[in-house]
Amino acid sequence: MTRLIKSLCGFLLAAVAVSSFAAPFPERPVTFVVAYTPGGVTDVYARAIGAKLGQMWGQPVLVDNKSGGGTIIGTQYVSRAPGDGYTVLVTSYAFTSNPVLRKNLAYDPASLSPLLLIGTSSSMLVLGASSPLKTLADVVARAKSAPGALKLASSGMASSPHIAAELFATQIGAEIVHIPYKGTTPAMADVLGGQVDGIFDGPSAMPNVRAGKLRAIAIAKATRHPMAQEVPTFRELGMDLVFGSWFGFFVPSSTPQAIQQQLFADIRTAIDDPVVNDRISKTGLPIFQGTQAQFQEFLKAEAARFKNLVQSTGTKFVVE
Repeated sequence: MTRLIKSLCGFLLAAVAVSSFAAPFPERPVTFVVAYTPGGVTDVYARAIGAKLGQMWGQPVLVDNKSGGGTIIGTQYVSRAPGDGYTVLVTSYAFTSNPVLRKNLAYDPASLSPLLLIGTSSSMLVLGASSPLKTLADVVARAKSAPGALKLASSGMASSPHIAAELFATQIGAEIVHIPYKGTTPAMADVLGGQVDGIFDGPSAMPNVRAGKLRAIAIAKATRHPMAQEVPTFRELGMDLVFGSWFGFFVPSSTPQAIQQQLFADIRTAIDDPVVNDRISKTGLPIFQGTQAQFQEFLKAEAARFKNLVQSTGTKFVVE
């Protein structure tokens, strides 16, 4: 009798395991944790893709903005989440720079698995339209006029706008004042309001440039950007500055590969939807069509490139 009971228990446990494995994903709402404030491009991508996935899955995709700490708050949160596919991180360049620039991270980068790269962008220096600075020469002259005379905002410590600003300062041999915010939206508000001189944003700023609210000085790209043909490159203006950001999805590394594969495939399908594709393209972001493995290799190469960049330029980033 005891043997029979044990056999029945084993059968039931196996049946439950098979049933759980075969259960469709997702069975409940999925949360996209955005490591930035609402309104920035990372948030825009998460919401556009999430809305389409919600239609595909018949389950809501909730967007939870956990900004602050140079993306550390949101990243740490997802790094400690269960690896079941229901908590996904949407983040940007700070995932590359934080491990290089910060001595003590609140999370282990290895605890997160790179899932899908949405695309890569180029940093563009923009100023408020009311700024008396009209050209790159004007900006450089302001920066050299006195230590800290030029104030540049960023979306946070170790973010791509911060890195670009420090690289720019190194190029011109002058000190700048870096003012970090909890995302691009509040940073841009102060640029538009004249509280700070400018910010290194991406081509997503072009609608405000064309509306006369911002002035685009130059873009840190090897060639002119197709969505910003009227903006010269730094190289055209005599400065060798090429730099940009990237945007992508991550999941806890404990997430089963089968779920990672489904998430990758479904997110790719959502991005390829004409409405979503158009929404992303309007920000000036070229969409990456590579695999999960290619994203993982991209991040390794980007981390190595950034380390070499910091070492070769001697740039000093103030990050606690």
